[in-house]
Amino acid sequence: MSIDRFISDAFSQWLEATFDSQRVRAIEQDGADPADWQAVSDSGFADLLLAEQYGGAGANLETVGEVLQTCGACALPLPLATTMWVRAALAAEGHELLPASITLTRGQRVEKGVKCHDVAFAATAEQVLVLLDDGAWLLPVADAQGADAQRGTGLSVDLYWKTFPASALKLKQPHDWEAIGAALFAALIAGAASRVLKLSLNYAAERQQFGKPIARFQAVQQQLSVLAEEVYAVRMAAQLALRGNGLAVDPRLAALAKARASQAVSSIGAIGHMVHGAIGITEEYDLQLYTRRLHDWRLQLGSERYWQQRLGQALLDSELPVLDFMRGLTGSG
Repeated sequence: MSIDRFISDAFSQWLEATFDSQRVRAIEQDGADPADWQAVSDSGFADLLLAEQYGGAGANLETVGEVLQTCGACALPLPLATTMWVRAALAAEGHELLPASITLTRGQRVEKGVKCHDVAFAATAEQVLVLLDDGAWLLPVADAQGADAQRGTGLSVDLYWKTFPASALKLKQPHDWEAIGAALFAALIAGAASRVLKLSLNYAAERQQFGKPIARFQAVQQQLSVLAEEVYAVRMAAQLALRGNGLAVDPRLAALAKARASQAVSSIGAIGHMVHGAIGITEEYDLQLYTRRLHDWRLQLGSERYWQQRLGQALLDSELPVLDFMRGLTGSG
């Protein structure tokens, strides 16, 4: 077994045991307990991207991508994915590492303050890296208004700071945080989509209609085939975006991954719920945990339309024929 597979398998086993679906529901309803993030911090996985010289694992992006997909497959309600990147960036700049959970979003300055819309994991994060016109700023969620406004209905909320926090920290190194965010949300979508496929296959094999499992009906088989195609296309796109070492991702591959992942969300959710029938939307059944995540993550840092436009602009700027441009993206040319 490779070290990459060993790490991802160990993380999967730990995550399934620590954050089962009942714990995920409890966090969504009542908010995260400090012990929840403490468990993540103590596990060491938040420092997976951190260089070994700073006490981390120095893992490559392929390993991190597998871990992120596992987060999506478990509907983890904590911002582990974004925390990994931000902690590694902070360490590289020589900042003290606080054991805080960190999310990532775009923002805009409003008079003396900052406003952010629909911030993923804002209900459970302690800090947020806000992408503003003048750079990336780390702001405390506790100082913002609106952090508790929608608790119980989801993890993404609007945040508003009336005045710019005095404790705000600006990251100096010019990382393409938007591209990084696109790649990691694509990986989360891939993980949640894979769980929708697994649940759908299991249910279709167990559910009996007219004396036989519904998985034996041609119409259901056709839909499950489409679902599988979409899931594995998203997985491949996310894997392409997360390759190599360090923190940087190819912005073109990140755009491709997020565009493909976001585009697939509607059909993945629709087919998953079609196979399950009415049971899929009930609170007691796990399917809705993942389909809600899919629709939330689809819009984070831009939907498929935004990233398709980004990718199209990159093609126009390159002045290459389309086929050569695509070959260059995948490294096949």
